[in-house]
Amino acid sequence: MSFVSRNRWLNAATRLGLRARITAWTASMLGVALVAALVWGHQNLRSVLQLKSDGLLEGKMAELASVIRETPAASAQAKLADEIRREVVAHREEGLVVVVRGAGTSIVAPSSPAAQELSRRLDQDAVQPGVQTIRLPPSAKAYRVLHAEIDVAGRRTYSFDLALDLSATGKLLADFDRRLAAGGLVFLAAAVGGGFFLSRRALEPVARSIETARLLNPADLSARLPVSGADDELDELAHTMNEMLDRLAVYHAQIQQFTADASHELRSPLGAMRTAIEVALQQPRPGEEYRRVLETLGTQCERLSDLVNNLLLLARADAGQVELRRDLVDLGEIIGETVDLYQPVADDQDVTLDWCAPSPVAVRGDRGRLHQLVTNLLDNALKFTDRGGRVTVRLEAERATARLTVADTGVGIASDRLPYIFDRFYQLDAARAGRGAGLGLSICRWIVAAHGGSIEAASQPGRGTVMTVVLPFE
Repeated sequence: MSFVSRNRWLNAATRLGLRARITAWTASMLGVALVAALVWGHQNLRSVLQLKSDGLLEGKMAELASVIRETPAASAQAKLADEIRREVVAHREEGLVVVVRGAGTSIVAPSSPAAQELSRRLDQDAVQPGVQTIRLPPSAKAYRVLHAEIDVAGRRTYSFDLALDLSATGKLLADFDRRLAAGGLVFLAAAVGGGFFLSRRALEPVARSIETARLLNPADLSARLPVSGADDELDELAHTMNEMLDRLAVYHAQIQQFTADASHELRSPLGAMRTAIEVALQQPRPGEEYRRVLETLGTQCERLSDLVNNLLLLARADAGQVELRRDLVDLGEIIGETVDLYQPVADDQDVTLDWCAPSPVAVRGDRGRLHQLVTNLLDNALKFTDRGGRVTVRLEAERATARLTVADTGVGIASDRLPYIFDRFYQLDAARAGRGAGLGLSICRWIVAAHGGSIEAASQPGRGTVMTVVLPFE
């Protein structure tokens, strides 16, 4: 099996497993709901049938009581017996049983074995007035029984027991349960099939996202997860993943560019050093020439050392491994020291270096890193300012911030390249190539951000550049 075929098989198996789990959960929930509906319907139907039976028993009890009370004593028993027989015949399907005792009367209708067994059970139990359910072992035949004691003025008390056989009710409930269960199973099967189909449709964007994700590799991060346009949670997930892929692509491109630029920057001084050594070793030379070669090697070693140190600083900064001190320092004092350090360089290049020492401006930060910030800015300004130019350094206190500006009258920067000057190893043009590794402004941006400030650049070609740093006050 090829790698692509294996991935497709795993992808299909994953989707099938997820659809099966979703379908199983849906079927389980529907099954529970159907069982609950079955129990609820069964109990409600039982209650309705029971109320109907109780109503029938109470109506017949009232009719028989009226016969006893309204019929003369001499003919009451005969008329009562006739009325009972008529009622039993009329309600044969309901299984009506009537048991009457009292005033020398004992009637059990109909005269079936089941009615006789019920009569004996009623004789044995102390049945309380009202409606109750009585079961006859061992057949577990059940009756709904209404017991009442009827007093007739001048006569003895009659004991009436009217019972309805619950077998028909049980059969009706059982038939209802079977029908409801059969319908529920059909509905559940249809719901499972529909759920499997709907889950497949719902998870189709996930399947496409998985296939797209499998295509991603470090050499090509251009693929993006598809968006259905439904503006649902899956679309939100796709948007989030695509934004993450955009950031990864930018980061990957930066790493590639960083690696290429670092290799180039390291290769140049190493090549120069190797060439100088090879030329010096080709034939014997005077000691003065060897001295010049060693001076060249020392210069290149210094350049390499600065480059490696800057690379290590940025790498540690990216990893969050650089700890800054948070001392109360005078930013004006740091700028003054740096200006004094570069004044000879400015004089040698015939560049006017303007700096007016203000009143103390206190900020909370790392003195060494702030000194590095000012050094890089001033070094850049002097490096790209022609002879006869001017570099102006100002420090002002504005509201709750310290505002440092370093302005030069150098060659300037084109507007389309201005947004990239803080990128690592970025070289603007051939005029600036070879004057540095392109890491100074990247380090400046990191130092300013680490101190909670901001740095901006404004420039016009031929009119110079203004670097503005804003740091919060103590």
